[in-house]
Amino acid sequence: MSKETFVYRFLGMYLNALTRFWPRKGGKTVFKLFCTPKPREINREELEFLQTASQSDVDFHGQSIRTYTWGTGPKKVLLVHGWQSLSARWKPLVEMLIGSEFTLFAFDAPGHGLSGGKQFTIPENAELIHRMMNGQGNFEAVVGHSLGSLSLLYASSRHPLPEIKKWVLMAPPISLNDLVSLFRKTLCLNPGTMHRMTEEMKGSTPGGLETFELAQLARNLSSPGLIIHDKEDDRVHYSNAKQLAAVWPQARLLITRGMGHRLRSTKVVLQVSTFIMEPTKKRN
Repeated sequence: MSKETFVYRFLGMYLNALTRFWPRKGGKTVFKLFCTPKPREINREELEFLQTASQSDVDFHGQSIRTYTWGTGPKKVLLVHGWQSLSARWKPLVEMLIGSEFTLFAFDAPGHGLSGGKQFTIPENAELIHRMMNGQGNFEAVVGHSLGSLSLLYASSRHPLPEIKKWVLMAPPISLNDLVSLFRKTLCLNPGTMHRMTEEMKGSTPGGLETFELAQLARNLSSPGLIIHDKEDDRVHYSNAKQLAAVWPQARLLITRGMGHRLRSTKVVLQVSTFIMEPTKKRN
């Protein structure tokens, strides 16, 4: 057993005991941990890339959120990273799209990258997406990865966003089930502990967990989309992408193999950039 596995197991035993004897406190503690990304150091290459952007900090519920803008073109694109990532993950795509045609926007989510805060929730990230897009006019495209994809879907279902001509969703979870299951397995949490955490999650989600159901998330999807998922994704099963594509006739589904959850490859970047640069077909 590795040291990291031992630490997770020990933490899980503590949380199971805490929830058994103090259910409410235990549920709150587990949910708080579920929403807390693991801090990581930003490397030199990432910092150098982020410095190529026009940066600003915006106040969001008392937290400082770092925003980035590349380019000055008329076509606007919003890039939304996922869990324990940051806006630097978009470097290959930004370098491929930057020029006179596009303006690219991104932000580091709470508790990520150069932003403040310690916790991340989908409703808060969706509110940030709404704030980033509000007043900017129509968007040529939005691009999300993992929880960034889910945040975009959630934002569209809960907030009045401007027109989005194209969607790109990479490794999109369409429910919290995979994420909760991975968390449970990592810490070896028992059913009672997970029940208390779910109750806390319900109470902190506007409209309840029903707002994460596929029918709710997909109700505003009428624009062309590109869904990309890898068969060997060990975090979010690729069946999520297939289910989303089944209720989104305008979307194109691309299933890859051997790229894992992060989908970091020149092939994927080319597919995404080509899709964004394609002329939008007029609707009949």
